[in-house]
Amino acid sequence: MIELKNVSKSFDGKKVLDSFSAVFDKGSYLLKGPSGIGKTTCIRLILGLIEPDAGEVNIPGGTRFAVCFQENRLFEKETVLTNVTAVNENVTEREAVSAIEELLPSDAVQKKAGDLSGGMKRRLAVIRAMLHDSDCVILDEPFTGLDDEARTKTIAFIKERLNGRLLIVTSHDERGLTDLQVVTVE
Repeated sequence: MIELKNVSKSFDGKKVLDSFSAVFDKGSYLLKGPSGIGKTTCIRLILGLIEPDAGEVNIPGGTRFAVCFQENRLFEKETVLTNVTAVNENVTEREAVSAIEELLPSDAVQKKAGDLSGGMKRRLAVIRAMLHDSDCVILDEPFTGLDDEARTKTIAFIKERLNGRLLIVTSHDERGLTDLQVVTVE
C-alpha cells in the first residue's frame, strides 16, 4: 500500500498540492485532474524524487517501481530491442520482440529509438515499463500523442501485462480507463 497523507508541495512559492491525501492499495488507479494540477508532483513524491513540504509519503520498504515518465527517457541511439531488454535482464529477446510487435510495426525492432515517431516512442516507453520487473507500475500520461487505435491497443497491452501489480496511471482523459479506481487531484 502506498499512502500520501496530507501532503503539500510548492515550487517557487506556488502551491501545487495542499494537504492532498490518497491511498493506493492493490488494484489499478487513475490519478486524474486537469493539466498542471499536481498529478506528476504526486508521482515524483511517490518515487522519492522530491520531498513534500509537509505531510507524509508512506511506501513499504523494498517496493520496486516500473515507470513511464512524461518524457520518454529512451536510449535514442540504441535499437528498440535494446531499449526493451535493457530494463530487465530476465526478458528474453523473443519475449521482447513479441511485446514490441504488439504495439509497434515489426520492422521497428531493429530501428534506432531516435528514428521513431513521437507516438511510437511513447508506446516504446510503455513497453519498457510493462516489461520491467516491479511491484508497482507508474505511467505518467502514457497516451500522449497516440491516436484512438494506438491508445486502445496500448491500454489492452497494459492490462494484459499487469500481472497483479499495483498500477497508477495519470491522465486527464478517462477514455478506456473507466474500470480503474479514480483518485482526483484538486
